[in-house]
Formats: sequence, C-alpha cells, structure tokens
Amino acid sequence: MKARGLFGDGSMLAENCVDALTEGAYPVYAVAPERIAVTGEDLTGLSSTSGTLANAPGPEDAAEYAFTVDSTPKTAILTLEDPSTKTPDTDEVYVNPVSGDFELDAAPSTSGDVDYSYFDYETAAGVLYDEEGERLDLVGVLNENADAVAGTHAEALQHAGLYEFSVVIAGASPHIPDTTAFTNSYDSSRIQLLYPARNGAGESFIGAYLGLRAALGINNSPMWKRLQTQKELAVTLGKSQQEDLVGEKVVPVANESRGARIVEDLTCVAEDNTEEDAMRQVLHRLIVDYVTEVTYLVSERFIGELHTRAARDALANIISGEMDNLRSLNAITGYSINVEKVDAMTASVDVGIDTIDPLRNILATITAGEVRTTAA
Repeated sequence: MKARGLFGDGSMLAENCVDALTEGAYPVYAVAPERIAVTGEDLTGLSSTSGTLANAPGPEDAAEYAFTVDSTPKTAILTLEDPSTKTPDTDEVYVNPVSGDFELDAAPSTSGDVDYSYFDYETAAGVLYDEEGERLDLVGVLNENADAVAGTHAEALQHAGLYEFSVVIAGASPHIPDTTAFTNSYDSSRIQLLYPARNGAGESFIGAYLGLRAALGINNSPMWKRLQTQKELAVTLGKSQQEDLVGEKVVPVANESRGARIVEDLTCVAEDNTEEDAMRQVLHRLIVDYVTEVTYLVSERFIGELHTRAARDALANIISGEMDNLRSLNAITGYSINVEKVDAMTASVDVGIDTIDPLRNILATITAGEVRTTAA
C-alpha cells in the first residue's frame, strides 16, 4: 500500500488510510501533521501535582515524554483518562497524550521541566483543504484533541463559503467516564462526533468509518451498518449510554463481534438551531451540499449568455435534469425550481428539495398458529 510507504508501515495514519480503502473509499487524501519537538518546557511555577503541557496532542508512546522534577527523572505512564484521577507511585507521572494533561507524584519544589513533542494538526488541516478542498466530502481527524478538531471544523466552515463542502468526522473524546455528564460544545451540521472512536488496541478507526460512509454515497445511510475492519472497540456502550450520547448529538458505535455497528448518523446540530434544522443527519447535509454545488456549477455556465427567457428556461431544465437523477437514486423525494429575472443583468435561482429519511425502526409481529396452506 502506498500509504504505508508514505506514512510508515504500522503508523496510525497509514493504517487508517488502508482501512478507509478497504471499507470502500476511493480516492483517499491524507496529510501527516508535522511533529514539533519541545525542549525544557518549564514546570517550576506549577503549584500542584496537576498540569497541562503547552502543546498537544503528542505521541502515544510513553518513552517520548521526559519529565524532570527537582533534578529527579520521572517515569511517564500514558492514559486516555483524566490523569488527575490517577495516583502515581514515587517518581511516576501520568500523561494524557490527547489533551496534554498530566499528574505528577509530587509538585516541583525548586525546579521542573519536560521534553516532549507534539503534532501540528491545525496546519495539516489547512494544507489538506488548500490542496484538495474542492475534492473533499468527508474529512477525518484521527485525534480527539479539542484544538485539532476545532481547527479542522473551522477549515470546513471557511471552505464551505467557497462552495467547497465537507463534513468533519472526529471522536467526541478518548474517554467519557459518565455519558450523562457529557456536553457537546458544537452546534453545526459540518461536524459529526463518534464515541468510541478507538478500537480495542487503542487506535483510531475514523479512517474505517470514512471508508464506509464514502462507499454509501448520498443514497444510503450508515445507520446500523457495520465496519468490517473493526471487530473490537475500546469501549462497550450500554443502551442508556447510547441514548445519552444521541441526546448530545454524538453518534454511538456499538461494540459487536460481527463488526462495530454505527448506531446513528447525526450531525452536531442543536435542537434550537432552526437554520440547520434540515441537516440533522450527515446524509441530509451531503445531499444539500451536492444540490448546492450542482446548482452553482450549472449556473456558472450561463454567465455571459444573453439574458433571455430562453436562457433562464434552459438553466431551469438542466437543473431539473440533475434533480431527476437524484430522485431516481432516492436521495430526494421531490424538488422545486424557480428561475426568475431580477434585473437586466441578474437572474435568481431558487431550488427546493425534500430529502429522504433513513428507515430507523421496523416493528415485526410474529403470530404462531396462523399459517394457512392452499392445496395445489
């Protein structure tokens, strides 16, 4: 696989690219975030055992973190949970590589510093969008770091203004100890959060989900579909936990031996967001984006034409043909098109669509003793 040659055999990015391809995505674009070294970050002013590195996320390898407190080296132990809930033994430090939070065995009394490195996800997201923005539909972030996800979402919003539409897919958190206490900070149809987003080995499976979602296109939903490349997840959610997450517009992923099962297809649109009410499912968001892009591209072709009724009718007919194609795919159930003259050099194009909803429930009734046969 080319991805393994580019990003390193066994690396999280390479394996996610491979999983995306295996699940059905093509093509797959990826950018490796730059790894930046930090030497001697000062911890002297830390007044407690809890702290946060100035930069994150970092490598998920304990050997990459070198803490020294009061001239004594500390042994780093990685955790995806809140380090402040841990109790380090003497000369140990718990580090969360996603958030950069850490917990020391004792606060510095005279001196303290740490050498580590971190990954610049925000710049990587900018490079990906600048290079391939017009080709992207789904953009995955392989780390749950809040700044990494927020930076990628900001890029998606910026490029949407340029008619380069995409939805960001990321993990809601590396660890949610209490789903009833979790709060989703996003209110946007351009981001979807999953939980869990890591497999039993602790590796992100966002790439696998992107592959499944891409293969389905805009005439099918990932709801209740399985990831063939993921058989064990880091977390097993109960029904009530899944319901808590759905209430916060987070997509639960069920841990099942036949393959991880996608429970919902939610975007992060809040209940009171009336502007994006029609895009509460990623399926709907992608359909609306496709219609918007088609309408924009078709309309561009008429710039420079003589402003006549015949030209406006031709524009409407071409857009109507595209909508008929979508309806034949069951992506939409109906549409309306209105092309009108605004002034001597301006026309308006209004396209309305009814998007199809995924089947969410099936009520089956089995009755015993009611089978009738008819003799031939």
